[in-house]
Amino acid sequence: QATGAAKFVAVSTPKMTWPQAQTYCRTYYTDLASSLTSTDNNLLGQIRSAQGDSWIGLYRDNWVWSDGTVSGYLWAPGQIPSTYNSNNCAMAYNGQFNQETCTNLHYFFCYT
Repeated sequence: QATGAAKFVAVSTPKMTWPQAQTYCRTYYTDLASSLTSTDNNLLGQIRSAQGDSWIGLYRDNWVWSDGTVSGYLWAPGQIPSTYNSNNCAMAYNGQFNQETCTNLHYFFCYT
């Protein structure tokens, strides 16, 4: 199994909504980057600093990854995950997660 950077592909053109990014990743790779370890998230955070805010495979359905596993990672300060708005998805943000409306346009990370 691939490890480190080999597990992920950063897609920086074009920007997409979270559902569009998920469809793209599932069509050309495996899925949006999901079930991230702290090491994975730090790696994506380094790439994100060059690429900009980027969707990951975390969305609000009790905040699960797009591959179905439950998230247990730390959110950015002030980003207590909402349980009231079903239109929230997560993006990589400075080595942590940040929630945002799923219809906003961002770059994204696919899992290979």
